[in-house]
Amino acid sequence: MSHKRNEPFKLKLDLLHPQSNPEKIWITFTKWLLSTGRYILVFVELLVLTVFLSRFKLDADLASTKEAIENQIPYIESLKPYELLIRQTQLKLSTIKVNSQNSADYINLLKEISDKIPNDIKISNITITKDVGKITIKLKGRARNNLDLNSMINAFKKDENFKDVILSGVGLDEGAISFNVTATSNAGKDGGKKL
Repeated sequence: MSHKRNEPFKLKLDLLHPQSNPEKIWITFTKWLLSTGRYILVFVELLVLTVFLSRFKLDADLASTKEAIENQIPYIESLKPYELLIRQTQLKLSTIKVNSQNSADYINLLKEISDKIPNDIKISNITITKDVGKITIKLKGRARNNLDLNSMINAFKKDENFKDVILSGVGLDEGAISFNVTATSNAGKDGGKKL
């Protein structure tokens, strides 16, 4: 006995071992079904019934919408000639707009040119050609004296709408000075200062 007293006291506990008889899994599952599971089943059934009943309403809405669309088809088809006419008109208007934006303002350009020509100079030919982004002006005429010709050239050079003013082909013809003047301008609707 003395030998047992010197040994430390050991208590063996098995915490995983149930105190009573363990319940079978199907009994536990049945209890859960009867308590919490029935609420889940009722909720699922309500959800299924709601979806099932809403299907009828959605089918009725779809059928009425389809019928309304089919009733509008003859009316829409009767408007087809008007649609073609409107599209043609829109194309014409866009073409006119593009052309008017790309064309020069020739009326104001001619007025600006005529304001720079003195009364004693007679112009026999004006050629205006439009290239991309610029207008080329060629004048052919006769001046009574050198001062009038000089005045016209200086007027073109001082105006910021006209560039590259070049006097060429100067000669005497029956007591008058014949000349050719070439200038470029950005004036117009698509670029540069508008005249």
